[in-house]
Amino acid sequence: MNVGIFLNYIGLGSNLLHLSYCHEIAKKYGPVTIITICKNLDQALEDDPNIKEVVKIEKNKRISDILSISKNLKKLLLKKIFIFYPSPRLFLAAKLARIKEIYKYPLFKKKNLHLINTARKFTCESLNIDFCPTETKFFVSNEKINNAKKFFDKDLYN
Repeated sequence: MNVGIFLNYIGLGSNLLHLSYCHEIAKKYGPVTIITICKNLDQALEDDPNIKEVVKIEKNKRISDILSISKNLKKLLLKKIFIFYPSPRLFLAAKLARIKEIYKYPLFKKKNLHLINTARKFTCESLNIDFCPTETKFFVSNEKINNAKKFFDKDLYN
């Protein structure tokens, strides 16, 4: 099943804070597609088996961006989408892309939005589960680990 997760955050850190929730969704539906405006999230997640792909889109703060977002979402052929942001624009874009199941933060509730607590509550409610871990697990290939070890195994003091 094609499942998408929309993370509307610019910074790598904010996106990675949501990774444990992405993993919970992937645990239920299989590898997921992450849609983001973060420029380097794909590099951080390239070895993650729970992430099918990372799709980067442009910033989307204008009403006129709804059509371009919708067009990009439609190309992904998603059946479900989880929108981790209280945005009517993103909701409308998903509707226009004809995505059947749209899970979203409550619209217009940006004030006092706690990044972790809100995401955990949203994930638990959307997946109908009682508990969702907040600890993020990173996946790095053995090849990359071995390449990095080459730099640290050298005796630098001789």
